[in-house]
Amino acid sequence: MRNHDDLLEFERLFAARGVHGRFEPNADVHIDESAATVVVHVELAGVDADTVHVAADDQYLVIAGVRAPRDLNRDCSLLRKEIQYGEFLKRIHLPLPVLDEGATAIYRDGVLTIRLPLAKTQKYPIVRTTIRMTVRRTPA
Repeated sequence: MRNHDDLLEFERLFAARGVHGRFEPNADVHIDESAATVVVHVELAGVDADTVHVAADDQYLVIAGVRAPRDLNRDCSLLRKEIQYGEFLKRIHLPLPVLDEGATAIYRDGVLTIRLPLAKTQKYPIVRTTIRMTVRRTPA
């Protein structure tokens, strides 16, 4: 999953080609401390799971794919078009180091849920200190 070449290939394939035919899906990211994982939820309603690609490196999670436009009947008139179609690329900065092993991705009901196990890192104790500050007014 952590292959820098894959990330570069994603960026090359899905590089900006103008606004038309590209979009960035919405995502939520949180840390599940009880399971020691970073959890990412990405809205991908209407996307075929076979077109979705996921890769991670030391700092970023990259999700790329395509949402194909729906076929419209030639006899109908389009009144409103708000759903975005085409290629998408979502690049999410990871808040903490993660592991490749044990990572999972589940696509259900239009939401892609990715779970990345946290890497074991050494924690340093937090030391709080009081900083005294003096404010001096300058004459007007």
